[in-house]
Amino acid sequence: MEGPILVVQNVVERCNMKRRDFLTYGTSFLGGAYLASSNVGVSYADEYSPKLTKNDKSVIFLWLGGGATHIETFNPIPYAPIERRSATGHIDTKIPTVKIGGLFKEVAKRSDKINIVRSFAHKDSNHQTATHWVVGGERNQGGTSQNYPSYGAMIAGYYGPVSQPHGLPTYIKMNKIEGDGAAWMGQKYMGYEASREGVGDLQLKMSKDRFMARKDLLDLVEKHSTIKEQGESWREFQSQAVTAITGKAAETFRIEEDSKYDTFKDDQLGKDALAAIRSIQNGAKFVNIQYGGWDMHDNIEAGIRRQVPALDQGLAALIEDLDQRGLLDSTLVCVASEFGRTPKINANSGRDHWPKVFSTLMAGGGIKGGLVYGKSDATASEPEEHAVTVEDWASTIYNRVGIVPDKELMAPGDRPIEIVDGGKVLTDIII
Repeated sequence: MEGPILVVQNVVERCNMKRRDFLTYGTSFLGGAYLASSNVGVSYADEYSPKLTKNDKSVIFLWLGGGATHIETFNPIPYAPIERRSATGHIDTKIPTVKIGGLFKEVAKRSDKINIVRSFAHKDSNHQTATHWVVGGERNQGGTSQNYPSYGAMIAGYYGPVSQPHGLPTYIKMNKIEGDGAAWMGQKYMGYEASREGVGDLQLKMSKDRFMARKDLLDLVEKHSTIKEQGESWREFQSQAVTAITGKAAETFRIEEDSKYDTFKDDQLGKDALAAIRSIQNGAKFVNIQYGGWDMHDNIEAGIRRQVPALDQGLAALIEDLDQRGLLDSTLVCVASEFGRTPKINANSGRDHWPKVFSTLMAGGGIKGGLVYGKSDATASEPEEHAVTVEDWASTIYNRVGIVPDKELMAPGDRPIEIVDGGKVLTDIII
């Protein structure tokens, strides 16, 4: 009589299926992000759920990597000397007396829905470490390697890595931000990187029934795995992947089927924005979008004219579409960069790194629209009113998704760590 291992081997051979074949049919959707390692740090959902109030709010986080100039974007200082004011001029908005960069014609039309923070400031002019700080709310302690989880990882830790009922990841990266990850929380909360290639892997290349039959076979194989830890990790990953690929996840990323596709399709940022909206619509809690290319030490006017049109169109379409779908009130849109650029244009007609004051933007998610919070001085060099720290901004983001920012987590080594250390929620901008 054949033993169970031999039976399994024979069945697999007759079906001509190996583990890698299963991966071929869609489980790469999770990009390996949910292959839990033995060093998974912490899940705090159960520990803090009774003390925290979960809500239905989500976040779309648009990252302008490279250090986007605040002067050519959201703080053009039109009355400053010519060598300091915006190289691309300014434009009026729906907010009385408030002007933004001259190329933001579409965003200006939606300015009644946005909140511009013009007094954001920190002390780090290094791209990598400043990015870690701004995307996670805590400054790295020594070196350039990430040692604190990003907003998305924290939110995945609180809500769980997979949303219900559709099985979509809680935390989705439309494209990767360097410095954005789970750190000591572990791989389980790293988030799904939805590259264009990854999206393609969501398409089932066989019938659903046949796919599920193969999944049942794989269950049988793994049941008899001689590597218990690996088998358990694989089964967790497999279960999440199957739920995703046979549910709403695959549908979510077929953006060409969306009735608003023509509004977004002209560039990659627009496509990512539409995919982000559909992800939120189907259960994701945090989606980031990377739109880099803002490190403009030379010829900043040319750089801005290259970068801003897609940002203007994509950001305006993102806000408008969320509003039309009835999702803007429950979706916080954040736009940020690691720092701003020097108030004075340099000898190469560019601007250099400047963390001492710059601008961020928020919309939706219970944030007051049609408002400028904080103020820089006349040359956009330093905050003049209501200086906002990274920790303040992080606290406000967490507040909007139902997380109390000063609660302590227990990190590896039984180290109590506050989610945000020292920040305050910007209650003046909350509805």
